[in-house]
Amino acid sequence: MYISSLRIKNFRNFSDPPFQMDLRPFTLVIGENNIGKTNLLAALSLLFCQEISVIQRRCLEIDDINYFAISAFRQQVTDESIEANEVLFPEVEIHATLSDIKDKQHSVVGDWYSNTAMTEASVTYRFALRGNFKRDKWIEEQREAIARRKKDEEANPESGNNSEKSEYSRYIDFPIREYKYTIYGGGRPSNECASWLLQMLRVEILDALRDAEKELIAGGKQHLLFRVLRQRSDSRYTDVKRLLEDLKNAIDIDPSLNAIKTEVQKLLALVSLGTPDEDHSIGLQFAAPDTDDILKKIGMTYGKNPITVARNGLGRNNLLYVALVLSQLTKAPNISVGDDTFVCFRFVGIEEPEAHLHPHLQDHLAKNIENIRKEHSDSLQLILTSHSTHVAAKLSLENTVILFHRDSDGALAAHYVLDGIDPIKDNNAVRFLSLYLDATKSRMFFARRLILVEGIAEQIIIPILFDQKTGRSLESLGCTVINVNGIAFRHFLRIVKNGFFKKCVVLTDSDSDTNTENRAKALRADFTAIPHIDIQVTLESTFEKDLVCANKFGDGKKILLKALCMTKPKNGPLFKTKTGAKDIDCEVFFAEIKNYKAEFAFSLVSILEDEPQAAEKENRSPRKLAIPNYIVNAFNFIEG
Repeated sequence: MYISSLRIKNFRNFSDPPFQMDLRPFTLVIGENNIGKTNLLAALSLLFCQEISVIQRRCLEIDDINYFAISAFRQQVTDESIEANEVLFPEVEIHATLSDIKDKQHSVVGDWYSNTAMTEASVTYRFALRGNFKRDKWIEEQREAIARRKKDEEANPESGNNSEKSEYSRYIDFPIREYKYTIYGGGRPSNECASWLLQMLRVEILDALRDAEKELIAGGKQHLLFRVLRQRSDSRYTDVKRLLEDLKNAIDIDPSLNAIKTEVQKLLALVSLGTPDEDHSIGLQFAAPDTDDILKKIGMTYGKNPITVARNGLGRNNLLYVALVLSQLTKAPNISVGDDTFVCFRFVGIEEPEAHLHPHLQDHLAKNIENIRKEHSDSLQLILTSHSTHVAAKLSLENTVILFHRDSDGALAAHYVLDGIDPIKDNNAVRFLSLYLDATKSRMFFARRLILVEGIAEQIIIPILFDQKTGRSLESLGCTVINVNGIAFRHFLRIVKNGFFKKCVVLTDSDSDTNTENRAKALRADFTAIPHIDIQVTLESTFEKDLVCANKFGDGKKILLKALCMTKPKNGPLFKTKTGAKDIDCEVFFAEIKNYKAEFAFSLVSILEDEPQAAEKENRSPRKLAIPNYIVNAFNFIEG
């Protein structure tokens, strides 16, 4: 069994219409900061997590309700043209569908079936006004308070700002204490889920700010190690208790302790009154700790030379922490040997598993964590959220989903990387993307906008040209330049076309007079109708030729010649002398750099980065390169 789909309405950054996404037994969720990855796991914990702290948080605070839903509600209350009974109080709803139910799980979810075939079940969390709340009366009171405020401001114009009606909405209270939560099954609000059944679905969320060191020492009842150890019943620790009883007996007969007792007893007789019915004998009682006290004294060590986790590095402790959670949630409970509860389904959500790990360990973790779930496929579901390009590159693209805001309407959307790509018909594309999306290329999944370029020269130069044109960096727009090495535009564009609604521009060479001169035309024909994709083609045959032809004279000429001299210390000055006051000959210049494109690009960027300081030193205006038209068009598209 696993959670196959999730619907979230009005919870934190998830709004209404509800956000919906499919989940898989193993899912990697990626996306930029503040996109909702943490809130997605928090929504699942509201449904299934049985920790005391989570249960308390099920009664939400006002900040847990979507900001825009609260704002719209306040506007309705302020607008007296809307009847009180038509004002919509926002509700939070989280709905999960459970699929692939196995035989032993039917007895747990049997009351929650959501279809007649009994192949799916659903659980819904709802946070809404209690049924007996007097809505109309409350709205009338709010409107009366606003009317009094308006009257006061009209009578004392100096004390207020004569606010427009829409601004009064900020004074509207929100009846958060009149809300209550329910968890029900099968989509029927009257069918509340019994807590003892929900406890058979074990959930563990490892948040990104986890304190691994603290959690690996069982010093408190909320620490992970204590909770893991306490999952076993007291009967499982009989050997430990027997040893404590032996310790008690050893204390009773220890000569040193008995000597202390005798000495204290003598002194006690000297200072105390003796009576026939009073006994001055003393003893030493060993207060044997109960099981919880014993477990709180346990901590973990790691390594050939065992040291406490407090002396471990953060990366090591993080791996140990993840392994400890998985070890418990992957084991099958055996009631006959003392496990306290039967668990039919286990869910682990791990935020940023790469925390504190260097890239090699990130690669290693990513390669192996999916196999852990496969070994327990019937009852374990894993969801990872990550910002790591290493993790994104190593895990299966089939299970990788991107959260992003659509540029068209700003709505939050989810897109699986291979959605729309047939794994059989498009096998070559799937294989190419799986092999080619390394830690550098996978940056595209974390960007808001994309520029796809053919080679290293464009990858290096395009960002500084954008900065020169706009005074801003591409990073400030969340834009990433991806170098596809001249061969793979179509494969990348398939991802963008099939639902990854990011603005994406392709800068491609026309390759005129070559055997690939029709490639750019074919790209335009196939993708020009997609509004969030733009194909821009060089006027000349290559990017370098367009750049040179746009800068044959003036400041651009000076910059290009300086870069050529840096790249080719011998031929560069000769070419500069031969050119003299004439415009640069594009074909001859290109022939000089044809086999040194990367070196020339690095030299050019170095000069452009140093130009502001050089201009200030020489008391002149900074020189700039002229930007070819097709690149200007691309920048306008990205900015628009």
